[in-house]
Amino acid sequence: MRRVDLPHVFYNKGTDKPYHQVQRSFQAALKKAGITDFKFHDLRHTFASHLAMSGVELITIKELLGHKDITMTLRYAHLAPAQKKRAVDVLDAVFTGKPERTIQKPDNREAAEVAQVD
Repeated sequence: MRRVDLPHVFYNKGTDKPYHQVQRSFQAALKKAGITDFKFHDLRHTFASHLAMSGVELITIKELLGHKDITMTLRYAHLAPAQKKRAVDVLDAVFTGKPERTIQKPDNREAAEVAQVD
């Protein structure tokens, strides 16, 4: 469970000090779960992919990932086609006076399929 009073994701619950090496524990967890061909960095990619698929703006994803410029973050743009539709709907509402249409988030099945392709 993440503690909001600590800046660390992985920490010793007895000392509240950060772990500096989690690779062995990560490999043990993968083995126990029966997961193969998965790297620690894949967690970062999954994090960004799910944010994009949930409609989080790319600039926010950029900031959360710590990318220096938006170029690296643009790899996730194809996972957020709803953002483009929403942008066009906003402009449509300006010119027609009609309210913006709501964008539905993809269901979990679609998100899983997109994540597997990436």
